Amino acid sequence: MFTVDPKSPLPIYEQLVTQIIRSIARGLLRSGEQMPSVRELAGTLLVNPNTVSRAYQELESRNFIVTMRGKGSFISDIPLSEVKQAAIQDPLIRLCSVADELSISNEELYQLILHIREDSSC
Repeated sequence: MFTVDPKSPLPIYEQLVTQIIRSIARGLLRSGEQMPSVRELAGTLLVNPNTVSRAYQELESRNFIVTMRGKGSFISDIPLSEVKQAAIQDPLIRLCSVADELSISNEELYQLILHIREDSSC
């Protein structure tokens, strides 16, 4: 269900957070559905349990999951519109950061996004 790329510049816990949010946005994970335990997911992905725990803590702080002691972590009942907005927000922040580094104006960035959306299958 989830994968990690050790060569990615993004920390593994952030990769997990992003993938889980996108899975919720795409309807692959639904409200009330139980997440794998920290140890189970860490074992599957061959990562340190602390990494998965950090991802779950981040997701809980952003209200995407609820953790019940002794029962596990579950997908929150959060409006799909909020999930979709969150799924796109982090990549947009990184894009804006790169645009700032390259002195690309908001208008230029907007036009570039429109051009890409028109010319590609996205």
